[in-house]
Amino acid sequence: MIRRKFAITLLSALVWLAIVSSPVSAEWFADLFVGPAFTQSDDVVLKFPGLTIRLKDVDFDTSASFGGRLGHWFESAPYLGFALDVSHFRPQIGRQTVTDCVTGIPCFSFSLAHMNLAVTGISFDARLRWPLLTSKEFPKGQLQPYLTIGPTIFVARIKDSSNLFPPNDSDTDTSVGVKAGAGMAWQFHRNVALFGEYRFTHFRPEFTLRDAFLGNSRTKTDIDTHGVVFGVSFRFY
Repeated sequence: MIRRKFAITLLSALVWLAIVSSPVSAEWFADLFVGPAFTQSDDVVLKFPGLTIRLKDVDFDTSASFGGRLGHWFESAPYLGFALDVSHFRPQIGRQTVTDCVTGIPCFSFSLAHMNLAVTGISFDARLRWPLLTSKEFPKGQLQPYLTIGPTIFVARIKDSSNLFPPNDSDTDTSVGVKAGAGMAWQFHRNVALFGEYRFTHFRPEFTLRDAFLGNSRTKTDIDTHGVVFGVSFRFY
């Protein structure tokens, strides 16, 4: 179901960008990419009515990240471009022992059960590149190092297994964060390039999870993720 929703989101976003963009002369590109995503450990805070629980240094699983991107480089300023980037990854919270700190009592060890977390990001990127190894065949450069940065809409869904009662409660959060990256593209054909890219994403979701005894919790954490993706870029002139 999540993969189907992601595919629909990706297709809708790419079609939207193609429709609203002005038909000026430009170098268009469509990218597909995949790679690992590493989410940093962070505290998870659950705020119940009259009670705050802080789970210290919770680990997130390494995940596969994949997605697509559509954009163009401006003909009048070929160093500059923009893109719409849609990606998906799953930084699961696996079963682990964490330090549980409750206001007013000493911290203690706690066995945290599995929590399913899935994230889809929709990023609106500004892009900057440096054309290297230019030639008649590759006037924009056969080798193209680039930078990218932009605001990102993150849609995150969490599902608790058995930490709260009743089990299997879930919630979805939509929040704004940021994505930044740097990469290198090698254009071995006029219309095809291969690329590798480092990317960093940050956002802070807030979920509402319910417990029959403690009430509703506002559950917060920072999702800071480092990723390396590899992909293919199709160029259109």
